[in-house]
Amino acid sequence: MRETLPEHTGVAMPPAPYDPCVDPPGLGLRTVGSDASSGALLDVLRVTADLGDPSPVEAGVRERAERFAPASLVGLSPIVRVARAADGRLEVWSERALGYRLSAVLEWADTRGVATPLDVALTVGDRLLAALASLQQADRGSGASGHGAIAVDQVVLAEDGTLTLTDYAFGTVLARLQLTRDRLWRRFRIAMPPAAGLARFDHRVDVTQAAIVITALLLGRVPRADEYPRDVAALVAEAARQGGAGVPRDEQERLLAWLRAATELDPRNAFRSAADARAALAGAFGTHRTGVPAVRRWLRETRGLPPVDERPQPDPTPEPPPAPDVPTASVFERLNRWVRRR
Repeated sequence: MRETLPEHTGVAMPPAPYDPCVDPPGLGLRTVGSDASSGALLDVLRVTADLGDPSPVEAGVRERAERFAPASLVGLSPIVRVARAADGRLEVWSERALGYRLSAVLEWADTRGVATPLDVALTVGDRLLAALASLQQADRGSGASGHGAIAVDQVVLAEDGTLTLTDYAFGTVLARLQLTRDRLWRRFRIAMPPAAGLARFDHRVDVTQAAIVITALLLGRVPRADEYPRDVAALVAEAARQGGAGVPRDEQERLLAWLRAATELDPRNAFRSAADARAALAGAFGTHRTGVPAVRRWLRETRGLPPVDERPQPDPTPEPPPAPDVPTASVFERLNRWVRRR
């Protein structure tokens, strides 16, 4: 039997210091609310009017939130309340995601000219794909995307390497708008794989959206409204050049091959799921290129803070499960052949 969301009441407060106002573009305006019964702080998304009539939006968000309520998922900020504010605007209340929204981190990085090391992009990419693989596994059989609304504003990163995904209930809502790929990007900064006509929200969507997040990381900034999808090939090439700076040329070529497959610029090698994409990334670079210390140093540098003591410390967060390599061995081989042809 499907669980229903518990009742929560509370009052929204001013935006948290690290939460950017993303209305527009994006899914709405972020604030922090206090639960009236427990006093706990919760993240509040005041949903943008660009999604249309609040009634079907509310129904769609509630259905997805209740669908995943009993699930044990990696790296997800559970939705605890869907309700209307006094002004009639739809609000989605979620458990507090501790850390820094990637949208804010990239704004700091762009302002200070801080580059993203490849190790950081690979660590964040691996954990992002692990969270999406868990979500897609829980949502198998529905035919819909596991998330469907991933952008830099939906990724929260903590200094201990913990990655949390938010806003996982909006994919079906966006699908019902029946917008083109270009309009979804311009209105909501939501990336989509190439499609004839209206965008299709399936598991490939999550992979493309994760790839654009990784591209933004490597670029050190969020792609502009006029850069996607028209200039996606140039964006991916520039991201691979920047991310591959100072590393062997073959690693730079493997990075470009993976990005092209994940964004479906190379449709023959496109990944069908987040698990496939994660396995191919691990196959191309291994796990030795990922790690929490690099993430911690990068986050502090983007905020203009001095480095911390880098002596070995125990990692308090469990590593995501290893990426499967058997089902996607052929994918990695195709990537290798693509690199050799170049």
